[in-house]
Amino acid sequence: MKRLLKIWVGAFALAGAAMSTQAAIVTQWTATDSAVWLSASAGVTLTPSTLSWDTDIGNGQSSLTITNASANQTVNTYIGGGLPPPAYTVPGSSITHHNVPITNSPMTGATLRDSLTLTAIAPPPAGSPFTLPTIDFDIAFLETPNAAPCAATSPTGNPCNDIFVLLGGFFNQSFAYDSQTYYVNIFPTSGGVLSVLSDSACAAVNAVNSAAPASGCFGFTTPEGGDTTLAFGFTISTEPLSIPEPGTLALVGLAIAGVGLTRLRGRAHV
Repeated sequence: MKRLLKIWVGAFALAGAAMSTQAAIVTQWTATDSAVWLSASAGVTLTPSTLSWDTDIGNGQSSLTITNASANQTVNTYIGGGLPPPAYTVPGSSITHHNVPITNSPMTGATLRDSLTLTAIAPPPAGSPFTLPTIDFDIAFLETPNAAPCAATSPTGNPCNDIFVLLGGFFNQSFAYDSQTYYVNIFPTSGGVLSVLSDSACAAVNAVNSAAPASGCFGFTTPEGGDTTLAFGFTISTEPLSIPEPGTLALVGLAIAGVGLTRLRGRAHV
């Protein structure tokens, strides 16, 4: 009996040692999300934050402008999956389309590069900053003729909406930190709505940029004569987030590619 008791005591001691060495879940991070335009179709004027194009006919040029959120935002880890409460979502980058009547548009597509830098801050000891691998997002674009019939659904009495198609992007990208797996999720929080577009809209974009699917494409449209901002937020969770109906809003596209990232506490990988 004494020998058996010693064996059980030893087993529990080993189990306790194993549990004590298991890494604690990081509950809080500082995060900096940033995006730049990497490339665009020939004839488009490109800066890191803005694409502009067209022959100005008195309304200014059409443009796409990136606005990055403040650096070093605090983001709390959502423990679990499903859909996290709004308190766990922090602002990410946004894209604004300044859409005006133009002529001779050369714009058919562009590539945006997004990156996210994280620093674990709770529980202590805090880690060193590390940057998840960047991901490039390819966008196909159609500057539609301002006359009916419109390829995409457009407001009554307003010229046809322009059309954006997302050619890549991922849900629920994972990364490993101190032997724990986390998921970075980016999704629209306001402005234009990403959704599955009509076959007529997809086919119209495919006609000018063959990289876009001729049907079942994923994107958004913007009305003429105004500014449309597509704003994104992001979360960090311990489980993959569930996806609502794929044809409506959903967690989408401008997700960070943290594929296969491993990290030891206090040591940075870029």
